[in-house]
Amino acid sequence: MNAMERLFKLRQSLFEYESELGIDNYSDTERAVLEYVVSQQYTTISNILKQPDFSKVSLSTINRVVAKLLSDGAIKSEQSGKDKREMNLSFCR
Repeated sequence: MNAMERLFKLRQSLFEYESELGIDNYSDTERAVLEYVVSQQYTTISNILKQPDFSKVSLSTINRVVAKLLSDGAIKSEQSGKDKREMNLSFCR
């Protein structure tokens, strides 16, 4: 099996996993932000924006995506104990 065939198989598996999780209707950016939040115990919008994967994504887009994920109940937001201006994001499913 060549590299293109393996890549196609990986994409098929990823699509199946996303369908099982109910996130197949999310945009690429929404899935990427959700996956990043899941990979961290707590994170912030500032930390998301510092990641190389999100270097071409605007603050307003990240804010919109976080708001959607919060309203969907996929993530939760809690005020930081260190800095009251900061909101920690975490996975809640």
